[in-house]
Formats: sequence, structure tokens, C-alpha cells
Amino acid sequence: MSVRRPQRVALVIGQLTRGGAEGQLVQLVRGLDRARFEPIVYCLSAKTEPLGLEIAASGTPLRSLTGAALRRAQRLAVHFEEDQIDVVHAWLYPANAMATAAHVLRSARPLITSARNCKVQGWVSRLANVVAFRSSRAIVANSRDVAAYITRTYAAPSRPIRVIYNGIDVERFHPNGWHVEAGPIVTIGRLVPQKNHDLFLRAAAALSREVPAARFTIVGDGPLRAMLERQASQLGIADRVAFAGERNDVDAIVRAASLFWLTSMWEGMPNVVLEAMASGVPVVATNVGGTRELVREGVDGYVVARGDATAFVRHSRTLLLEAGMRRAFSAAARVRAETFSTAQMVEAMMRLYDEVIQ
Repeated sequence: MSVRRPQRVALVIGQLTRGGAEGQLVQLVRGLDRARFEPIVYCLSAKTEPLGLEIAASGTPLRSLTGAALRRAQRLAVHFEEDQIDVVHAWLYPANAMATAAHVLRSARPLITSARNCKVQGWVSRLANVVAFRSSRAIVANSRDVAAYITRTYAAPSRPIRVIYNGIDVERFHPNGWHVEAGPIVTIGRLVPQKNHDLFLRAAAALSREVPAARFTIVGDGPLRAMLERQASQLGIADRVAFAGERNDVDAIVRAASLFWLTSMWEGMPNVVLEAMASGVPVVATNVGGTRELVREGVDGYVVARGDATAFVRHSRTLLLEAGMRRAFSAAARVRAETFSTAQMVEAMMRLYDEVIQ
């Protein structure tokens, strides 16, 4: 009697540089039950590092496709045939468009598309994703806010949308005891306009006037670094703000923080907020994307209006100066993060794959 092979899942993504969606894909390929599912990752560019190395280490095949868009779509469709793919799962808006094109060209396999942020797209991408969402057997959104966004912006049909929250590695990100000593206020993210580090620095300068011992760390790099370093000097806080650049030890950095700030203009489901909460660090974040679905106001953090530096200062001053309150928020944050484990995310994805393959 023949033994049925595991179902083959094509995971299509634009690049494998460090990013929230890319990190979630790595967690998924590591966690999939290989007796049931056999993943193959298709990267739509030559940008396969550093996460491509982690995918390879998990024993997952990785195919890189470059060249003109139509050529990549054709090659993707051929790969799906040759690799005997059973279900296609596209990650992020560019991958949705490419996977849908391959689907139209020659692939009759069930198609799952994704929405993982609320980023405004150009008209070509918007039109392509309208088609992609309407061609999908299912659509994965990583927060209710993102699901509502694609319904408004892309006229995505609501029935196939499944909200599957991001997963957090609660073993890697964990508290270092419920400490209350003064650590830095930390943020993590690319130094790009979306993350609004201008707000971070303005709030840092204002908080420093009220809490002179406050220190700040910005983890990440990007095109705005030189400008932000100049801004820190102009605000008189250059000696208080550490620009840490790209780091591989973000778990240790977050664990040593007193607070975590997210000042973004928009997000989908910010992994960094989950990482901070899992590390037992209270969060003050702008009210964007799925942040309000993570942080419980006045329990493990605060959610404030975009651009409201005064609110960042007010809540942070209280948490820094009241050790007992910060300790309670820390414990609550860890408990909350444990409900978003990687295992739960992977199990939800596997249930969805079973459903669409049938």
C-alpha cells in the first residue's frame, strides 16, 4: 500500500532580508509538521540573506527568481508544476501579485494570499492585489485592523479572510526577572519615515527634562540615520541616545529595557511589540495597525494617538517613576505575549492549509 506524501506548500515572498513578515515565514517553516506539510520557499529576488540561511538550515528548499516580472511569473508557474505543489501561499502585496499571475498562467492550485500591513500601494500594485484577493481561496490577515484595511482599500471579499496573528518565540524572548532598575527606553525598526523616529527623539528630549536619568536606544539602520543623529544633537540629547544599528542580539537588548516605544505612522501587526511584551517590558505605542489588539490599555502598556509626543512622555514618566506599577505591567505583558506563541500561529496555518487543499 502506497504512503501518501506530505502536502507541498509553496511559500512565495519578495525578499528574505530582516523584516517582520520574513521572520514569521522563517518561524512557520521551522514549525510545520513535516509529516503533514513539506514547504518550499520561492524568493522573488536575489535578496536571500540573511534569512535564506536560516531557511536552508531548516532543511527547506529555497528557489530564487530574478528578472522581468512576466519572466518570473512564468518561471514560478513552472516551478509549481515541477515541484508538485499542492497549495500556494503568497506573503505580502508584491508576492500576491506574482503568485496570482503564475496562478492565471498555468497553475490550478489553491491560492492563499496575505495582507500583513496597512501600507498604501501605488495604483498598479493596488489593481494587482484587487485581482489577487478575488482569486484567492483564502486570505490571511495578521490582525483585524489589516483585515478591515484590505476590505476598504482593495475591496477584498470578507468571507475568505482569516485573521491569524503573528507568533512570538516565547523561549527566545523572555524576561530577565521582574527587574525594576532603570534600563534604556528602546525602539526597534528600520530608520525610515514609516517608523517616525522624529517623534521618538522629540518625546525623548521632553522626557529627559522631567526624568534626567532616562536613556534611549534605537536599534536598526536605514537611510535616515545621519539625519536622526543630527536631530538628536540639535535636541541636546546626543549623549542620551544610542544608535545601535542592526543587531543580532535584540532579545538581550529588549530584555534590558525599562520601556519599549513604538512611534510608527502605520503598521500591520508589529512583531517588535510582541517581542517586548514577551520580554516583560511595558509598551507605549501609537494607535496603528494591530497594536491596539496586542496592548491592553493600563494593563501592560498604553496606546496613544499618532504624533502625540506628550502622551509618550506622560505615560513613560509614570511607569519610570513608579516601580510597583512597572512591575505589574511587566508581568501582565509577559502573560499576554504567551497567548501569541509561534506554536499557535503554525497550528492555525496548518489548519488553513488542510482546509483549502481539501
